[in-house]
Amino acid sequence: MFSLHKTKGGVHPPQCKDMRDFACTPIAPPERVRIPLNMHIGAPAKPVVAEGDHVYVGTLIGRVDGLGSPIHASVSGAVESVSVEELPTGATATVVQIHSDGKMEADPALKPPTYSSKDEFIACVRDSGMVGLGGASFPTWFKMRAPEGKSFEFLVVNGMECEPYITSDYRQMMEHSGRVIDGVRRAIDALEIPAAVIGVEDNKPEAILELTRVVKEKGLEDRIEVMSIPTKYPAGGEKVLIKATTGRDVPAGGLPIDVGCLVVNVTTISRVEQYFRYGMPLTSKTVTVTGDCIANPGNYRIPIGMSVRDVIEAAGGTVKEPRKIIMGGPMMGRTLTDIDCPLIKANNAIVALHDAAVLPDETACIRCGRCVRACPLSLSPFALDGASRRHDAVALDELAVMNCMECGSCAYVCPAHRRITAAIREGKAAYRGEVARLAAPSKAAAPAEPAKAEKKEA
Repeated sequence: MFSLHKTKGGVHPPQCKDMRDFACTPIAPPERVRIPLNMHIGAPAKPVVAEGDHVYVGTLIGRVDGLGSPIHASVSGAVESVSVEELPTGATATVVQIHSDGKMEADPALKPPTYSSKDEFIACVRDSGMVGLGGASFPTWFKMRAPEGKSFEFLVVNGMECEPYITSDYRQMMEHSGRVIDGVRRAIDALEIPAAVIGVEDNKPEAILELTRVVKEKGLEDRIEVMSIPTKYPAGGEKVLIKATTGRDVPAGGLPIDVGCLVVNVTTISRVEQYFRYGMPLTSKTVTVTGDCIANPGNYRIPIGMSVRDVIEAAGGTVKEPRKIIMGGPMMGRTLTDIDCPLIKANNAIVALHDAAVLPDETACIRCGRCVRACPLSLSPFALDGASRRHDAVALDELAVMNCMECGSCAYVCPAHRRITAAIREGKAAYRGEVARLAAPSKAAAPAEPAKAEKKEA
């Protein structure tokens, strides 16, 4: 059904997949969790609980209208507070703090959902609270809605996990291969998609064999294909994976639906199937906790809202002082300045580094062109770097800054050690601000009232 296609750019950082053979282990619930209500792209959820309310695992605590995703309690216990806080990212959000009773009792109202149409299926996915678990946090239900006049030809399941250190998706494919394939079949049936491909990097041969075995066992070879893709970062980028598996190029500024594709992370599709089987919405994440500072690194199942500090302590603490703690992988993750921040839906790794955390100082760009050759989207990172630092909105527009996927390949190959990705991220923010300013209605001052002529006395 599918054939492998060559993609542009990319790099080969050390894999560091040391946790690949460590089965996922549940972590005991912490004393409290703090759950932000903005854990997705779109409008933040509005709280539907108040201080003193008792909640169970899976109880709805945040509801959202329009683009967004509902949010559910990850532990059972009492709501301690519902307050607006500033998060370490700089964003302000409503946070629901729950004191755990340690029982982890599931909400008795939960039950497996049923559906009889495409729209009902999508509504069920919305109720699950599912977002992209590969890190994008885009509401899954919204992605499944094909705009009028367009349709999905392929479901592309992203099992690449090309980011160094992270192995949570790999464990999902190894431990829940049947659930992954059942989820793929359910999605293509409900959404009326003719075929699906699961892309997996060839550095995960065991996962490829396991998924292929289940596809054959279930007699789905004519509808689902598992494709081995050469290991190269960022082969798991949405546009890169579409090109590799279908040969189609998503246009600049376009979306996968523009080339007939729906792209879903492998753990996302597995957890969607879990929801349809048991009725439990998204309340926990499988997270790789690793790095040379962690005493007991591994893959852990963690309640959403648990603090990074509590997660590290549950993993045995640290054996040496971390110089850097990254939420996510070293290529696209973000360095934490506050480890009391909560784990959210998009997080799939915590990497605590000491030896590998020291980066050389930046020097001037030497125009060598390595960043251009490494860019998977054929951009000019060195030029974007300069325009971003100058906050030059015109140049950023001409250089298509918003097409950058922030994969970090440019910074990885830069011999001058330029922080290109960080600069472009800042440039994007400046560009969005300038676009918003220009799009805002003009607030020209109203003309002053003409002075009234004084009445002359007779």
